[in-house]
Amino acid sequence: MSDIRKQIHNKLSRFGKDINSFHISELQNDKDLEKRVIRADLLNFDFSKQRINDEAINCLLEIPDLINLKDSLEALFNGKILNPSENKAVSHTLYRNKSSNENSELILTERERIESFLKQNITNLTFKNVICMSIGGSRLGPELLSEFQSPDGSVNVFFCSSYDLLELSDVLRNCTQSETIIFASSKSFETSEILKNLEYVKSWYGKNPDVNFFDHLYGISANASAMTAYGIKKSNQFQVLDSLGGRFSIWSSMSLPAFINSSFNSYLDLLEGAHLADEHTRKSSWESNIPVMMALLSVWNASSLNINNHGIFTYNFRLRSLTKYISQLSMESNGKSINFKSIESPFCTSPLIWGGYGIESQHSTFQWLMQGKTDTSCDFIGLNDGKENNIDSYEMLLSQVLAMTYGKEDKKNPFKTIKGNNPCSILQLNSIDLKSLGFLLAIYEHKVFIEASILGIDPFDQWGVQLGKKIALESKNNKEFMKDHFSESLHPKS
Repeated sequence: MSDIRKQIHNKLSRFGKDINSFHISELQNDKDLEKRVIRADLLNFDFSKQRINDEAINCLLEIPDLINLKDSLEALFNGKILNPSENKAVSHTLYRNKSSNENSELILTERERIESFLKQNITNLTFKNVICMSIGGSRLGPELLSEFQSPDGSVNVFFCSSYDLLELSDVLRNCTQSETIIFASSKSFETSEILKNLEYVKSWYGKNPDVNFFDHLYGISANASAMTAYGIKKSNQFQVLDSLGGRFSIWSSMSLPAFINSSFNSYLDLLEGAHLADEHTRKSSWESNIPVMMALLSVWNASSLNINNHGIFTYNFRLRSLTKYISQLSMESNGKSINFKSIESPFCTSPLIWGGYGIESQHSTFQWLMQGKTDTSCDFIGLNDGKENNIDSYEMLLSQVLAMTYGKEDKKNPFKTIKGNNPCSILQLNSIDLKSLGFLLAIYEHKVFIEASILGIDPFDQWGVQLGKKIALESKNNKEFMKDHFSESLHPKS
């Protein structure tokens, strides 16, 4: 299989050399405008502003069959072992799968417990503040969901993960013990940042002898015994599958804190949107398959055009944190170059994923995009629902795409030239609701998985993160090591 990937890489490199001599404006053809849009019920994907021609696209569309992508997708949707270096199955699609599977009992039980918790607290609200201690995917997903939904609600929801505790201490200034509950969200329940924050908040509760900390503490983890050992009541424990990666855990009870001010039906809407994305990915032909085309274009831009970074810009305030979420999803999954068989991918693997809220970015990073020397591929994500208050933002998105791709030359004043030629895609949402968000997030999940399948790497382990933390902790605990490698002026002050 590695030989096949080398052949694919070599072929794409040859195509890239030919295309790189052209500007996007030269490759643009009016008849391509409709041909290069993939439409789905909840969003449309437009790749007409990519730096590519029909011949190269046809070459890309041969890749899924060459790598047996259909079999890989079936394994994904059936929860098979796709994390071989840890010998673990992959279960995030099972959380929104409507058919039964070997994990259905736990998933359905937890779903019922989520429903019970939300209904109970809507009808019998006893707290005003929720503090969610979580990090990585366990934080970024729920925090995105919390921001995405209307801020109207009687409960304040805070997220904390800072190792220096400043984030938590700032939050606690606005809370009282009797009106606050804590969610400790950690798949392993061994994450040092979470445990450190827990100990701090435990001492804070101890300042009020009338409040029992453990009555106010809830845990979300795959490690039930660790939650019990810490003192969390069985009734306050929510469980996730051990095969559920943190960056894929948004579909589970990890997201429970984000729905405190909404309802269980809102959670179901999110799952329904993701399920529709699963069906789209599973059943669509390659040329009509949004995540397949996104993954193919990502590989093309990185390995054929040598573009090593990808900007994601959102043009709706509810999506302002989306880039952070996708950044972790993409780079923790595909930010590696060697698979568990120690075979190095011939391709350039995951580019740097960066970006942010587009309206803000236009006044900062777009300077670099418009006139810098580094090419960038981009996704622009916006809402096109026909409502008056959204039209300006969406028109701005389209205008920025034109500036980014076509540019404008000023021969008299070269310092006023916009180079353009940054390949861009548009993801156009038809409405801003949780079903659409679920669809969008699952599309990016599948794009990441398909991209990894093409690259020949394993997207579900993260040895760089795990071993990096281990090396850092060993160094931190070895004071002699610190002395040997850093100036005395940099040593921690006692």
